[in-house]
Amino acid sequence: MLSAKLGGKFDKYIMKFVPKGVSPNICTLLGLGITGIAGFFLAVGLFKIGGVFIFLAGFCDMADGAIARSTGRVSQFGGFLDSVIDRYADLLIFFGLCFYYYFNHNLFLFLCALLVIAGSLLTSYTRARAEVFLGQRCNVGLIERPERIILLGIGALFNILNYILPVLALLSNITVFQRIYFVWRKTALPKKG
Repeated sequence: MLSAKLGGKFDKYIMKFVPKGVSPNICTLLGLGITGIAGFFLAVGLFKIGGVFIFLAGFCDMADGAIARSTGRVSQFGGFLDSVIDRYADLLIFFGLCFYYYFNHNLFLFLCALLVIAGSLLTSYTRARAEVFLGQRCNVGLIERPERIILLGIGALFNILNYILPVLALLSNITVFQRIYFVWRKTALPKKG
């Protein structure tokens, strides 16, 4: 999982591209706006342009955390806002793809996009609920948002979403079940000793 392994390691490099005075929350909201533009271009079938905007939005998603850490403005509300806005951003991208595949009569990829919506929302939901019940982090699983964004951006830029979407549909939902199993194992099995 990229977020667990790389969190904060590239902050100083990211900050070189961030204008001074930009707050983390403004950067979060800017990323949502850029994602909306990406979703529009995906919806009308301009995948390469959509891919560029997916990566720009992904940069904003990294930058908000980098700004918060580098300027000492990490806050509970900022983390909460970022998490909620990420869900909206995911939906904007996949609604754009659903729109495109529905009106182009590609039922298979339309259904794949719906499955990725379910998997992406439930990946974050199962993590949040697991952390409430267990009192510890639950970032197990094959794929989280950073990996999804990278794969979507690559898929759009190189026009290979017909391969990427089925993979994301599968891996996103496997991740959900990995987290369900993780919580079951932690709560249902007798503790040793």
